Amino acid sequence: MINMNRFPTLRRMALVGAAMSVAACGDVLNVEPVTSLPQDQLITDNATATAALNGAYDGLQSGSYYGLSALLVGDLASDNTVWTGTFQYLGEMATNRMQADNAEVTSMWTAIYQQIDRDNVLINKVPQVTLVTDPVRSDVMGQAYFMRALGFHNLVKFWGGVPIPTKPIAAPSEAQAYTRATVTEVYTQILKDLDSAQVLIRNTTNTRYATPMAARALRARVLFYRAGLTGNAGSAADYQGALDAANLVLAGRDTLTVPYADLFGAAGSNTTEDIFRVSFNATETNGISNYYLQVGRAEVAPSPNIDAAYPAGDARKAWSIRPSGNAGRPLNGNKYAARPGTEHVHVIRLAEVILIKAEALARLNRLPEAVAAYNKVRVRAGIPVHTLGNQVTTQTDVINAIELERRLELAFEGDRWPDLNRLGKAIAVKGIADRPGQALFPIPLRDTRTSPGLVQNAGY
Repeated sequence: MINMNRFPTLRRMALVGAAMSVAACGDVLNVEPVTSLPQDQLITDNATATAALNGAYDGLQSGSYYGLSALLVGDLASDNTVWTGTFQYLGEMATNRMQADNAEVTSMWTAIYQQIDRDNVLINKVPQVTLVTDPVRSDVMGQAYFMRALGFHNLVKFWGGVPIPTKPIAAPSEAQAYTRATVTEVYTQILKDLDSAQVLIRNTTNTRYATPMAARALRARVLFYRAGLTGNAGSAADYQGALDAANLVLAGRDTLTVPYADLFGAAGSNTTEDIFRVSFNATETNGISNYYLQVGRAEVAPSPNIDAAYPAGDARKAWSIRPSGNAGRPLNGNKYAARPGTEHVHVIRLAEVILIKAEALARLNRLPEAVAAYNKVRVRAGIPVHTLGNQVTTQTDVINAIELERRLELAFEGDRWPDLNRLGKAIAVKGIADRPGQALFPIPLRDTRTSPGLVQNAGY
């Protein structure tokens, strides 16, 4: 069963209600959800469609999604962090000894499927409402397709093959009937959703919401990850597809935010580097810094391993890792500390797209172009550039250099564990050859117990 945390609540979605007026035809970005309605009354016109879309975006802010978990788990399971707190379920994840009832895994799984169900309401209900005008219909559906694709990709990265519902779930019996799709089927659905998003989205500038550029960037990420799957006979084509999508993004915007501090310092609320972000403020906060800082819960700290990985003079280090002065806990995470709770989460940003381009070029053996691409990220970090034939010589050298740049650039943004799995290095890096099943997260125990077709991942 895909547990949606009480279906009557889900059917109402807490999405919409009496909505503010739409500022202009096609403007779907200025209406906030203010109450709940039954699903059969959920969307009736432009205003309620717009409010429903904003409610779907609110789902991304959940503490079990981009408000904490989506960033936390990808580093906690990896070599980037150590567990320093008291929540045992986080200790399980940090030491790669998770149980199928792990609370963090269960809450993130549930939050993502709740988000996908919100998207499915929009995708399936908006076309049926004649009072929703074409510009609003197009934008609302396109952005819902984008968010659904993002959700499915987060699921496949951490759990492998998963159920891929494309219609709203109205009753527990519907959820219980779902079985796991294959990894290939999940990726096919993601790319199909991104095709729709690319065509339908009308918003072009506000990075708090999906744009065609965000859809291209997510396509680059998705193809990039799929290319690394074991046994993928089409990996070269996927790397080429990732490169093509990245180039389309960079043709429209290729300037990194300088200095790096402006991404995560007091000025980092909305940078030119953002392609898609999740916004937070004083009333809608995230819990990221609370988990990384000693003055908060202090559950997680940067590992000595990543602390030593930054080269001398790397500007990224000071904004990623903060010395604590405490011998028992020498390091604090610093990336979301400048504005605790209100720092926006950079879901997709230009530096990642540049590094996707660089690795795709390297995998296609276009080494001079690959080195030139990742040097852009090194220049912004204030560290010496590489030259082919000196610091890097072979294709393997270049790929390894890019792997390190991804680790340092995207540290504590939730990418390291999926990256290690993509590279086939997770088991070796964490020394878990005796429990290789921990490379994937467990399907929540409560769901496998209620859904006979929801087969558990190996090792749980």
